[in-house]
Amino acid sequence: MTDNLITEAEIKTVRANAKTITFEDALRGPRIEVKPLIIASGYKVSMTLDAAGTGMVIEHVSVYNPSGRTDPADAEIIAKAVLGEGYMVWGDGELLKENKHFMKIKKQHQEEK
Repeated sequence: MTDNLITEAEIKTVRANAKTITFEDALRGPRIEVKPLIIASGYKVSMTLDAAGTGMVIEHVSVYNPSGRTDPADAEIIAKAVLGEGYMVWGDGELLKENKHFMKIKKQHQEEK
């Protein structure tokens, strides 16, 4: 367990259920429904793979506490457990109040030589 906030099994489930969102998906509607996993610590965690169509894929993790204020430190611990090192904070409640977003570039387009 990672600081008692998310288990290894929960991490695997979040990653296994990551929803791929393409650029075309994003253009079709203002909002894309992603069902979060409610983990034992009470947080809701979801993951998407945002594919820009240029070869770049961004792993995007969202953490939300439905019982009250989302603790930023807890959210970071959960995000780091799911994404590993090298993630960055993305916005702060812009898509949903109190929802904390984190992203990590998984694959980046490489320039042709």
